[in-house]
Amino acid sequence: QGANWAEGANAWLGRTWTGSFREKRMIELELDRAVKWAQENKRLLYLGEFGAYERADMESRIRWTSFVAREAEKRNIPWAYWEFNSGFGVYDPIRNQWRDELLQALIPDEYN
Repeated sequence: QGANWAEGANAWLGRTWTGSFREKRMIELELDRAVKWAQENKRLLYLGEFGAYERADMESRIRWTSFVAREAEKRNIPWAYWEFNSGFGVYDPIRNQWRDELLQALIPDEYN
């Protein structure tokens, strides 16, 4: 949403991710399609560089990030969040602290 390097991204400003059945199903289907391709082609999958940009509302970022991470894990797809401390960052370099809600979305307490 609003990323200056992505043409047309301003059109998404103000859009929220509520975790509706339709929103979740779209992600599930894409991950299932990737798993099917990997199996058919005898390839491993790795979900690198997924993240939610800072111009989106934090609640949507948290819901989306958590859902994507858990769905990847259900399919045994390792993942990496993009990125540490800039526009998508899970860490706030100005405050010198974690964005706790986003960190929890990635690594819930039950994982510790």
